[in-house]
Amino acid sequence: MIVELLLLGILFPVDVAQAGEVEPWQAEGFGDKLEFSADAANLEPLLFQPIQGDRTEVLFPEPDAVHPQSEIAQGEPATPPEGTAPRQGVPLHRGIPGEQPFIPERIPFRPRTDVTTQSKPYLASPGITVMIPSGYGAGWGSAGFGVGLQERTRFTDSSDGVAGFGIGFGNPRENIGLTVGVTVTDLWGDTFEDGSMSLKLHRQLPNDFGIAAGVQGALTWGETDGGTSGYGVVTKRFVLDEPEKLWSQLYLTLGVGGGQYRSESDIEAEEGTLGLFGSVAVRVAPPVSAIAEWTGQDLTLGVSVVPFRNIPLVISPAITDITGNAGDGTRFILGIGYGFTFDRF
Repeated sequence: MIVELLLLGILFPVDVAQAGEVEPWQAEGFGDKLEFSADAANLEPLLFQPIQGDRTEVLFPEPDAVHPQSEIAQGEPATPPEGTAPRQGVPLHRGIPGEQPFIPERIPFRPRTDVTTQSKPYLASPGITVMIPSGYGAGWGSAGFGVGLQERTRFTDSSDGVAGFGIGFGNPRENIGLTVGVTVTDLWGDTFEDGSMSLKLHRQLPNDFGIAAGVQGALTWGETDGGTSGYGVVTKRFVLDEPEKLWSQLYLTLGVGGGQYRSESDIEAEEGTLGLFGSVAVRVAPPVSAIAEWTGQDLTLGVSVVPFRNIPLVISPAITDITGNAGDGTRFILGIGYGFTFDRF
């Protein structure tokens, strides 16, 4: 169950919605979002760039101004100053002896000097949850795959892992998005014989709110210990500073659910109760988030890191069952995810 929850928390980036960043869509796992931006806005066409200190002026006549040479070209002689008679074909202005004439060059693009050059944004954002779902989700064109590992399962000394794939449908910004995830459990045993499919409906609301309702393990096959767990969840993003700054964003997530989101004692007693879960995530740096969450059973602390700027890979190590409220001691877990947008290929 814990490993399935771990994959749920890393199977997608949060956002393709911070569209100054691009905007948060959290489809469980892989981090926080995929970001794409065009840096061409930092370039503008320049035809004639005068060099500071150059004594030769670059003339762009005003609409109502008439250039002397244009008059000559039209057959209308320019009037020389009284008492002078310029030679035929000699311009009225003379250069300083020995000075080379200024010859303008056509420079199609030159970086703007009046704006600060910003670094290219990361293609992925760090996650905002470790094991629980968030209020964001993937829309059409977004997908990802990942693996979840734990050093040992509860009440055993055996390690375990899962692998999964998720894909988004619909448009959560304009109507409703649907995220579908398929998880294969027991990687060290009979791989592909045990697994589940999960569904999540989600919508992005104004003011950086995301709301979702889903079923973890809506369809299962083989031996899975996660069961079927319905839930509803809301996430709110707070922008604290510019995306490239430290401590730039804060995410709060709160949800309620049955099944594996209930306390361990209620699960053992087979009581039909609901459990609360939630998380707090802080973007401490553009590629790093610090996360604290309550899974519905115990406390989990972790980080989520995007190690490469140009590769949408997210790594989320964490420690779970910290308080001893569930399980038989603290355990190390790890999620690794990779997200991509196939509609851009």
